[in-house]
Amino acid sequence: MADNPPPSKEESMQMIKGPVDNDIEEPEQIVLPNQPRPARDMKGLLRFAMEATAMEDAPSVSHFQPMDDERRKFLEDTLKSMTVDLIEVISKSLTTLSAVKDLKPDDEADEYEEALETISDIVDNIDLANDFHKMGGFDVLMTCLKSAHTSLQWRTAELVAELNQNNPYCQSHSLSSGLLRILLEMVDNGVSETVRVKALYAVSCIVRDNKEGLKKFLSEDGFSVLLRAMQSNVDKLKVKSAFLLGALCSEHPAIRDDLQKMGWVHQLVGLISEERTPSHEHLLSALLALVQDHEECIKDCRDPALQLQSLLTSYVESVKGKEECQEELDYSRQILAAVFSDNNAGGER
Repeated sequence: MADNPPPSKEESMQMIKGPVDNDIEEPEQIVLPNQPRPARDMKGLLRFAMEATAMEDAPSVSHFQPMDDERRKFLEDTLKSMTVDLIEVISKSLTTLSAVKDLKPDDEADEYEEALETISDIVDNIDLANDFHKMGGFDVLMTCLKSAHTSLQWRTAELVAELNQNNPYCQSHSLSSGLLRILLEMVDNGVSETVRVKALYAVSCIVRDNKEGLKKFLSEDGFSVLLRAMQSNVDKLKVKSAFLLGALCSEHPAIRDDLQKMGWVHQLVGLISEERTPSHEHLLSALLALVQDHEECIKDCRDPALQLQSLLTSYVESVKGKEECQEELDYSRQILAAVFSDNNAGGER
């Protein structure tokens, strides 16, 4: 016999209350005027106190007494008890992580995983991210990335991403500390899919919107790493690789000259011609970013060996009408227009 689903919250309340007599009127709720909303967190508590104080000067009759010294002290103590010293939290976590260097492959890593997650939750604030570096946190990052525990490797890569996202200070120090090179090696040779995906995420956060980051990425042969990631059988890696490629083409159009010489058009078309996966949307977006207003890439697209026009035409027909494929449909049509329109010398040759 199949299990019946548990009753909903409303049904449970009905069972507790018993049948409701619709003829019995509910007692009218009395709402006192000008009452501040109850506090649910620290901000709410502050707002509650401010509204209560403001009402003391209101022209209407106040339901609150002036705050005396005892009440004020109680409120201050309450606020202090609710305040967490985030710098101290980071410091304690770094003290824990300083022992990672002595961690053996068979040792438990739970407390170190928790320390990394704790820091990641804090450093989305740019000032605290910068403080993390000033406290020597980047030295710990290097040790954790090289740990034998993959759970520490990918959590550290995720932390690096959090530190660097839209943060020029941390981006600069990530480059000077050698983090980018280690992360690129992890994308290539990481022992688990999660490690490789998180490492690529961190690379993306370091080099995007960062001219110096792009220079270092190029000097480390980053686009070859990106191509190998895109050719892997890990779809998440393909997605992140294609996304980063498209973003860099949009931010720095001049790099497309080198990408064209590296044969990226042929590589992307080859990947798009494979059986459709969730990464196809991002592969098409990357190809579009590569060919828009770039004559040499457009010429590559017209290579008869690629049969790109017929490939995309068939692709459009196969996804037409599917709501979840709307982005792919749009990208395919835009590529066709950019490469094979009358203004671009017609079809394949």
